[in-house]
Amino acid sequence: MNKRYSTIRMTQLALLIAIELVMAVTPLGYIMIPPIAATLMHIPVIVGAIIMGPKAGAALGTVFGITSLWKASTQATSPVDLAFSPFVSGKPIQSLIMCMGPRILLGILAALFFRAFMEAFHGKEGVSIGLAAVVSTICHTVMVLGLLALFFSEFGMGVMSVVLSLVTVSSACEMLAAAIISIAVCIPLRKMLNQ
Repeated sequence: MNKRYSTIRMTQLALLIAIELVMAVTPLGYIMIPPIAATLMHIPVIVGAIIMGPKAGAALGTVFGITSLWKASTQATSPVDLAFSPFVSGKPIQSLIMCMGPRILLGILAALFFRAFMEAFHGKEGVSIGLAAVVSTICHTVMVLGLLALFFSEFGMGVMSVVLSLVTVSSACEMLAAAIISIAVCIPLRKMLNQ
């Protein structure tokens, strides 16, 4: 890898991390509407994973996890939000796993799904990006809610709750936003980087 390419990658990663941090401290990243907290924080992770691959996706997912932990610890809107804070949940290891694991895997999966869809759809970029964004968002939601059901059964999250939450308006909006924004950002960025 030449030095110029490496510098471009580091700059892109730094910019996406900065976007995540801005989103985390403004209402753009975590939309707090009690009793739920919807998020758009997954979008920079997906964009970075598609543009730069699974390692960058994992790094961006780590930042997402840290900001999620911070939000849960300082600005929780419900008891379920508190489960994401190792400081107040009463189950610090479980909270850390639930807060960090799905976010890191989101970045890795988004990159791998994109590559798989590019191959399956013979290089159709828009379709591959949109599908990777939607499928990785679904996987992220299932992982988070599945771990919540596993570690914090006191909230009454069963398999049916996880399935029902996937068809809620907020989940549908998260998937749609991920697909639209990822396509709009990734296609021109990939063209520019391939020149």
